[in-house]
Amino acid sequence: MSVTEFCGTTFAAKKLGLSVGAVQALVEKNELKAWKTDGGHRRISMQSLTDYQKRFGHIEGDQKERHSPLKVLLVDESAETFNAIQNVGQLAGILIECVWITSALKALINLNTIQPDVLIADLSMPNVDGYELLRTVRASHLPQALALIGLTIVDPAEINTLESLPAHTALVQKPVHAQWLHGYFASQVALRRQSLG
Repeated sequence: MSVTEFCGTTFAAKKLGLSVGAVQALVEKNELKAWKTDGGHRRISMQSLTDYQKRFGHIEGDQKERHSPLKVLLVDESAETFNAIQNVGQLAGILIECVWITSALKALINLNTIQPDVLIADLSMPNVDGYELLRTVRASHLPQALALIGLTIVDPAEINTLESLPAHTALVQKPVHAQWLHGYFASQVALRRQSLG
């Protein structure tokens, strides 16, 4: 079962050491596989990016763990949060690699392969919902440092999910604001750098 991974143009440019314009040109030449959102933003296949790197010998400039991208796994049927995460990735100072999966079951199957730093899950999904996903992930032997965020369309102040969600899970109302995400991701990057010394 394949995992669909996409990134924005800015992330692709940083990963390849090219300008944004050069990446856009590679997309137009079909050297990189991509699609455009309704808002006109390019979403580039991570597999296509990796294949391009292998073909042309591109190596990321800084291989140190402390400077590697913050890997975010988004489990949500809607593209709205994915777009917000990509917009945060356009801002200076935070390098984000976002894996977007629309099924909680697929996310569970691929979790060990993806190894995210942050897991964001919509609580209201069919079949396996976000509650079950987050509880299962926290109960597993994955690193306790994995940050969890539960998304809801209901005002968090109006629902009692404290018993249903694992400890230290952020509960956030949709739509998620890019400014909040930026602050949250920045704090996660700072915590990771601190833990690495």
